[in-house]
Amino acid sequence: MIRRSTPFLATAAVCTFLAALFLFTAVDSSAQVKSGRRFATKGDCLECHKESDFEGKVKHEPFKEEDCLSCHKAHGLVGMLRLKKDGAELCFDCHDKMAKELEKPFVHSPAAEGDCSLCHNPHATDEKGLLTKASPEICYDCHDRQEYERQHVHQPMEDGCFSCHEVHAGDYPSLLKSEGIELCGGCHDLGSSELADAHADYPVRESSCSICHTPHTSDRPKLLTASIHEPVAGGECETCHNAPDAENPFGVQIEGGELCTMCHDIPESAGTHAPVADGACLDCHNPHGSRHAVLLNDTPGRLCVECHSDIPDELVMASSHQPAREDCTKCHSAHGEMTKKLIAGSVNDLCLGCHTDLNDALALETLHYPFADGECLDCHVPHGSANGSLTKAERIDLCGECHDQVNGWMSQKAVHTPLKTGKCNECHEPHASVNRNLLVTDRAELCLNCHSSMMENLADHVAHPPFEEKECETCHQPHASDHTGLLGDKLDRICRECHDISSGDPAMTVSKHQPVTDGDCTGCHQPHMSKIEHLLLDQSGTLCYSCHTDLKERIANGTVHVPAEDGDCLGCHVAHESQFKTLLAEDVPPLCLNCHDGDDDSFRSKHLSLSGSQIDCRKCHDPHVSDTPALMHKNTHDPFMSLACNTCHPDSDVEGEN
Repeated sequence: MIRRSTPFLATAAVCTFLAALFLFTAVDSSAQVKSGRRFATKGDCLECHKESDFEGKVKHEPFKEEDCLSCHKAHGLVGMLRLKKDGAELCFDCHDKMAKELEKPFVHSPAAEGDCSLCHNPHATDEKGLLTKASPEICYDCHDRQEYERQHVHQPMEDGCFSCHEVHAGDYPSLLKSEGIELCGGCHDLGSSELADAHADYPVRESSCSICHTPHTSDRPKLLTASIHEPVAGGECETCHNAPDAENPFGVQIEGGELCTMCHDIPESAGTHAPVADGACLDCHNPHGSRHAVLLNDTPGRLCVECHSDIPDELVMASSHQPAREDCTKCHSAHGEMTKKLIAGSVNDLCLGCHTDLNDALALETLHYPFADGECLDCHVPHGSANGSLTKAERIDLCGECHDQVNGWMSQKAVHTPLKTGKCNECHEPHASVNRNLLVTDRAELCLNCHSSMMENLADHVAHPPFEEKECETCHQPHASDHTGLLGDKLDRICRECHDISSGDPAMTVSKHQPVTDGDCTGCHQPHMSKIEHLLLDQSGTLCYSCHTDLKERIANGTVHVPAEDGDCLGCHVAHESQFKTLLAEDVPPLCLNCHDGDDDSFRSKHLSLSGSQIDCRKCHDPHVSDTPALMHKNTHDPFMSLACNTCHPDSDVEGEN
């Protein structure tokens, strides 16, 4: 019998769950599950699907007749939606005339996309035609409600949108039920004297009502469009048109832009916007009325890109300018000079008109030159950018265009992380600052924005003065360096600028500590703070043994000189350099005689009656550790070890045991 492990069972359970989840959520009939024992071929759907879940006075005929299988495939215990066909194709099985209807030239978007359920409930509802909501509420799911709820409302709107519009498809634009003027004539008597008086006797039947009137709602009386040409509003049509009884009453008195210049003073500069220069006013404006400001044919955003087709591609980039997305005229004057890119005023004044927070920044102590000179476009693009904040290039490349030392910094051995990652703004303000070099905060506090953890527990530590005083640049470069840790020079040279570690006259120096020779100050010292005096990495004994490992092993097994046993290396040695061998603090014997009485009788009796000042202790004794109590060297002369000094030194009073 095979035993299955717990991980195997868990994996199997997860796979089973994912498979079930896929089946439960699948809706495409092309991916529906093949019938089998798990799937019912007949049965009462309402045994599981409660009829109360499908309430509504108007019921879909198949649902009313409980003929669920006319649309659905049975699914048994597996909970999933199984339709016989996808989308509108299923509906066309019964509503075949609708399929023909959708061949008309103008089709409602949901119908064109086959998404019947966007407007219709497939089972039951309280609305006619199985609509999910009554008109016009259902229309507002897609169409902006604000456009249809202004102060003055067109009467048919009270009866719903279907008074004038077809639901699915039609032969006329905007799904109108008939040609525009004919549709209006269904309610309005186009031949009445009242209508003629209201329109200065012009034959409006030959025109279009929507030229001046909005078909839905308006804040203007008589449903006039949001912006209306002044002659139209005053009923002075003859200002532009021929007389109403002329052969061509709607013809204009002068063709092209010359007609407009009868009233409008338009610049004649050769550098004006092309439509202005060409007198093509109607490329942008409607001569009668518009739902948009200043009689524009469309919103500025949509209108401008009909010619400036490159702009939409910029507006989908990583950052885009809000005015460019919404209203070009916030920055551009449509009738201005092309040499100034139609900018409505100076660039600096224009930008500061919206970016008001930067007005105060102009008074700060340190200003970025492009900002001070009003040259915003030196760093930014006006419409859209692949970079954040509409910058012309990646920040590091952008700054490098003026700050040519950036390229040099990037090639150095150590590069500060903000610079390496192109985030100059982590340390510098892009426009203005109260601090020198456009720093985002005071120099002493700037480094702490990232390195604040280094200052923790400072109170109970010995701190390096530059570190404690937050003068980081005493030792470090802010951008890049050829030395590890962004140091401004080789480590030992930086330290020697403040710390004199010489033994006096350099010519007299006999020995140097190897870390000093190597310039490795941090081999023994912490550069910022330490719990130990002199910023040592550890207590002197332990620290010394980290390099002098052979001595550490010997001390563990032998007779140890008291200073070595106490870890007091600096009792005999200096840390950096010395005028004596082996970094001794003094020469021998004076160093030894600081602790040992060289004139004592006991001392003389063991040293040929000599005073301590007459001998070199190192010739016989190991200064650190020995296998003998007297710290003798490992290899010794037998007469010496038996204290028979007179064997070789006849004048000695010291006689051996032999």
